[in-house]
Amino acid sequence: MHKTLQAVVPGESTFVVAVAAGMRARTRLESLGIIPGASVEVFNNGGGPLIVSVGEGRVIVERGIANKVLVA
Repeated sequence: MHKTLQAVVPGESTFVVAVAAGMRARTRLESLGIIPGASVEVFNNGGGPLIVSVGEGRVIVERGIANKVLVA
């Protein structure tokens, strides 16, 4: 069963399965390294944007876009 990146709790690592977003949002996520098959770890999932680790860096993902990233 898949869930969205927005539902991942801090400290949990997961894999991106798919991105169910428009071209603009997909392009933004791709530029951050958030693509199907990528491993991501959530550091902060409070009331604002998410802070996630992708590869060697940490990036900020807006909650609305995080809701379009399916993970497993």
